[in-house]
Amino acid sequence: MARLIDRGGLDPLSLSFLDADLERAYQREEGNAGLAGYRTITGATLVLWAIAAVLLPLGTGIRPVLSYTVGGLMALLGGICLGASRWATTMNRQHFLASLLTTANGLVIIVLSEAGNVLEGYAVGAIMLLFLFGFVSRTRFIYAAVRTLVIALGLAVAIALYDGPGSLLIDAFIFLAAAAGSLLGLRVLERNRRQVWLQHLIIAEQMVALGAEQAQSERLLLNVLPASVSTRLRRGENPIADTFPSVSVLFADLVGFTPMASGMNATEVITMLSALFTHFDDLVSERQLEKIKTIGDAYMAVGGLPEPLAQHAQQVIDLGLAMLDCTKPGGRFSHLQLRVGIHSGPVAGGVIGTRRFAYDVWGDTVNLASRLQETGVTGRIHVSGETMTLAGDGYVFEPRGLIELRGHGSMDTYLVADSSPDLVPPSPVASSAWTPPN
Repeated sequence: MARLIDRGGLDPLSLSFLDADLERAYQREEGNAGLAGYRTITGATLVLWAIAAVLLPLGTGIRPVLSYTVGGLMALLGGICLGASRWATTMNRQHFLASLLTTANGLVIIVLSEAGNVLEGYAVGAIMLLFLFGFVSRTRFIYAAVRTLVIALGLAVAIALYDGPGSLLIDAFIFLAAAAGSLLGLRVLERNRRQVWLQHLIIAEQMVALGAEQAQSERLLLNVLPASVSTRLRRGENPIADTFPSVSVLFADLVGFTPMASGMNATEVITMLSALFTHFDDLVSERQLEKIKTIGDAYMAVGGLPEPLAQHAQQVIDLGLAMLDCTKPGGRFSHLQLRVGIHSGPVAGGVIGTRRFAYDVWGDTVNLASRLQETGVTGRIHVSGETMTLAGDGYVFEPRGLIELRGHGSMDTYLVADSSPDLVPPSPVASSAWTPPN
């Protein structure tokens, strides 16, 4: 669909929108807004003609019978137009009826002025009142032009037949000046109203588009940043850097990935990794953990940040077991093999970059988790003593003894054997007493 700004052209004569849908919408909206004014004008016509029918014989030479008859008929016409307000639901209908009424008023005024020998001065003055009413009611230019033309023809005939003592030259001049001024004003007014109305629509359209873009930006941010960090970033906080005293870091790596990938094309490799890591993302989300990043064929996740988990070690071990389950015989990724390493301890975390945002964590805890994965056993979870202690009795651990970890020397490490059958798996409940770290 074309943008509103490209659809807002106006017809040079009628000032209608060239786009039919826009014109219909404008007609409906202006019709609703102008209905009260239309009823006021038609009701005023009824009342004023009823009063004029009594006053005209008192101030002019118009016979009472003629005044009462014409005044009554015009009041009746005003009442008919008032009663037609249920039909006059669009701007065009309202302006058609109002212009029909004011045209009849103008012609009747000319006839009565001629009959009462007051054409000079009175007729043009009364017609100018009609123009004033039309301007106040913001009659559409095209209807006002037709109405003015008909009244002008009626006045021209009256002037041609006039045989009074005075000259109607000044009256004709005043009429033409009033007609030209009111038509010019109505044309400018209508053009401006239509342009303002269209501008409001364009602004509304742009607000919707802006909202959609903002929602898309937020979704993109949430793909790379934790929700609470994304909120802080949108609020203008910079830099975002926090310390977390106790979290559990998991690294999972595909065993034998390099030789396997050498026999696959790029599309096959990407398709395989995308399917595996998407599944891992779902597992992480289910446990209220945070995916940090993927590094080639390695996957990194953390429990306990940016919102802490009371049982982050148990939750991260549970994540590792779910990852391994999908690579067991009969699993969705049974053709793949994983090594998983987990370590628990303090880390620092924050947003890196200004053009391409990334949430990352660092510290010895991260390095140790990576080394535990490197020295782990295929199809098993390799954990540190700190993680085993935090996990408590929820799992069975097998000691591996002292293991040399690059850059950290020898450490006692453990393999997760299985969940203890008499314990309920830990629930991912965050500590309610937590406050954002400084």
